[in-house]
Amino acid sequence: MTSSQNLPSRVELESVLEFYNSGNYSAAERRALSLTGLYPGAGHLWKLLWASLEKQGKKSLSALTKAAELLPKDADVHNNMGVSLKSLGRLDDALDCYQRAISIDNDYAEAHSNMGDLLDEMGRHSEAIVCCERAIQLKPQFAEAHSNLAKLYLKQRDAIKAKHHYQKALNVSPTLISAQQGMNKVLSKSVPRWHVPMMNEGSRNEAYFAALKSAVTNGLDVLEIGTGSGLLAMMAAKAGAKRVTTCEVEPLLADTAKQIITDNGYTGEISVVQKRSLDLNLGEDLPEKANILVSEIFSSELLAEGVLQSIEDAKERLLKPGANIIPKVGSIMVGLFGGQDIDRNLFVEDSLGFDLQHFNSIVPRKQTVLRHDLNIEMQSDDFEAFRFEFEVEKEFPAEAKELQLTATKDGRCSGIIQWIRLELDDEIEYQNHPRDKSPVSNWQCCAYLFSQPIDLQAGQTVIISASHNRSTPWFTLMGVEPWTSE
Repeated sequence: MTSSQNLPSRVELESVLEFYNSGNYSAAERRALSLTGLYPGAGHLWKLLWASLEKQGKKSLSALTKAAELLPKDADVHNNMGVSLKSLGRLDDALDCYQRAISIDNDYAEAHSNMGDLLDEMGRHSEAIVCCERAIQLKPQFAEAHSNLAKLYLKQRDAIKAKHHYQKALNVSPTLISAQQGMNKVLSKSVPRWHVPMMNEGSRNEAYFAALKSAVTNGLDVLEIGTGSGLLAMMAAKAGAKRVTTCEVEPLLADTAKQIITDNGYTGEISVVQKRSLDLNLGEDLPEKANILVSEIFSSELLAEGVLQSIEDAKERLLKPGANIIPKVGSIMVGLFGGQDIDRNLFVEDSLGFDLQHFNSIVPRKQTVLRHDLNIEMQSDDFEAFRFEFEVEKEFPAEAKELQLTATKDGRCSGIIQWIRLELDDEIEYQNHPRDKSPVSNWQCCAYLFSQPIDLQAGQTVIISASHNRSTPWFTLMGVEPWTSE
């Protein structure tokens, strides 16, 4: 034991604390350092010296090591030792320190949380979750522990629990960056950014609602694939469906849609199933086969959301014979396009007298046209490249064909522009045509660029190789007839 004569007085300790608490860390460092020379066995002085150095971003491990040696029963010192060792990459040593801190004080929430963060870094995720949960049990308003636990649930792809704990962290500490970033990551992964413009696209919504009102009569069951916000399911219920079953694979979307459906008073008419349509079980998730299938799981290319497989499966297992499908037909439309406005966003030539054209050799040949304010000049008639009769056909195999597009005007042609057209029933149609400027749109046009723009004359035929593999279409320039050279 160190005698009281070899320990600093209360006044001496308070002289260090006064500098530290006022934020004068350099003065606290100097005072603590001078006192450790007088009282080298005073662990609390070494602890104060470490804290003062740490606040200044100076090397402090030696002071903390000395404090740990002199204060073997100080859980705080061993926890901080673990933090320092973890920052140096000494993970096993850091783990020993956290374990020692917890053995001294099993109710030390910060040590449990820090050990959880460390175990996560070591790949021991299940143990890490236990540690973070223990920290929150001890300190329910512990923002960092909630954030650490949310990160672990996100790694396990449990978006609902991750969102819950990130929100808990933000409720306590709205400016905690780890929680802000984590929440944004959860929402970005679970909710693609096209959902909001989809919900706000009036003409698309009106087309779907008109088709549903025409098809749905009392006593009919509706199946929807891809719940999203629940909008189409509520349209079907409002149109008079006896029962609507809608499925959504993304847990956070399914959970949110249930709340929206409840908010709008349709809980009794609509059942949300958190599954892929391919995993729906007749008699369990779907009481009986449905009379109507409605879906909008179409990508900008029509096919990328697995729509063909989903419709094939639904027709075989989940729909009554002769069931209506909305939309009944989906088409991949194409045309030749160009125009200075769009070209400046797709190709480069020169800038300030510097020739930059070689950069075009590394520009992706396929691009999504995200801007809707650009003037796109159509240089051919609209052409239906691929047509999918959802109500009629049982299967939709991959296809390959040659298209011949005739130039309708002279001009510089950038490539093929592609959009989708939906025939919701025999009378109602919706398409996102390139010429239509829309303030919001979830379906974009796709540009398939030539290696470089070509000058066309009206009447020339552009030969295009067109194919799709059931999930992606592609269009490639094969030649121009008759070819003219300058």
